[in-house]
Amino acid sequence: MTEESKIANIEKYRPKVDISAILKFVVNHPGLAVFIVYATIAVAGFIYVITFYRYFNLEVIIYLEIGDILVAGIKDPMVMLMVLGTFVVFLFYWGITYIQAPFSAWLDKKFSKGFFKFMPYLFGLKSIQSFWWIGSFILLFYFILFIAIYSETKSKSIRTDKTNLVAVFSDAIRNKDQQYSILGTSINYIFLYNHDEKNTLIIPLENVTAIKPIISKDASTKSTKKIQLNTKED
Repeated sequence: MTEESKIANIEKYRPKVDISAILKFVVNHPGLAVFIVYATIAVAGFIYVITFYRYFNLEVIIYLEIGDILVAGIKDPMVMLMVLGTFVVFLFYWGITYIQAPFSAWLDKKFSKGFFKFMPYLFGLKSIQSFWWIGSFILLFYFILFIAIYSETKSKSIRTDKTNLVAVFSDAIRNKDQQYSILGTSINYIFLYNHDEKNTLIIPLENVTAIKPIISKDASTKSTKKIQLNTKED
């Protein structure tokens, strides 16, 4: 086998990603490119919101409007980091596959027959189609794992460490001495976790005049900045 044929044979196991074509697409269709990225972030944010609130036994989707879904990924920087990480994971997988192309070619030739013919699928790249299938599986696994771990970690932090503690000024709250952590907000509602009763409280924003972050657990007398909410006129 000549050197040219060896190179041609190895190239069959290298996935082709035309960076110049991608850049040309972004330049020629910037609006569509931004839409794809934004849609990915919005979908990731929506899935995260549903997963996170389920740790508090809340089917939050019935309280959300279209506007809440569209900004779900932007409201939490970790969701945008997750989407960025997805592209990084894909590029890393592509790089590994590209570098090990000679090994994949050797595996395919060595174990093309017999009992161990599964080896090229397990330790190498059998074809370009398998690259996209395996890559999609890796990204999906990363996506689900990240959301699951982050949602559980954040919910546990609120329950155990009492993060995001706030004082809520609202007629809907009867006992002002109980501790509340803010879980999030939507266009119409604010979602709170009651540490004393271990349950979730949903209050329409029109019934909330203000919330005051509690900076220190020990020094309740310290001055904190009030955050005024946009409320509807009666």
